[in-house]
Amino acid sequence: MIVGRYSVAVDAQGRLIVPSAWHPDLGEGVVIIRDLSASGEHFLTALTQEAYNALINDFGHNPATDKRYADASRSILQFACSCRFDQKRRISVDSDNLTYAGVTGNAVLTANVWSNHPVFEIWEPSALERNNKAYDEFQLEEALRRNAEEIRNQK
Repeated sequence: MIVGRYSVAVDAQGRLIVPSAWHPDLGEGVVIIRDLSASGEHFLTALTQEAYNALINDFGHNPATDKRYADASRSILQFACSCRFDQKRRISVDSDNLTYAGVTGNAVLTANVWSNHPVFEIWEPSALERNNKAYDEFQLEEALRRNAEEIRNQK
């Protein structure tokens, strides 16, 4: 099961070890795509083949004449790369995608879900911390807003 968060080393060839507990859910490899958090941080998402197929299917349901969908699908798919596990259960991520995510010597792998499929994300450690902090601040702001609304409604 893909759960948790792991710190891993990325070697000079762009290889990183995927936690053994995640292997049963991943099959023979993953498809890496570029991603962008709501806080503006760049990272990579490693999709199972099923999750990647669901992504393609989702794009296929959008109108072909809508430029937003065409641009989004092009942006995601043109940099996608298929990564098969080697004998040591490592994946090799191409240098352009690692550069996009700001990943150099170390990365953090985090579990997530995409279209009801388990996936994992590859983050530069400080980018993940900035993203988590931004999310925590957003959650706090939302809680304060809800409390203020409740107080107004009690009057």
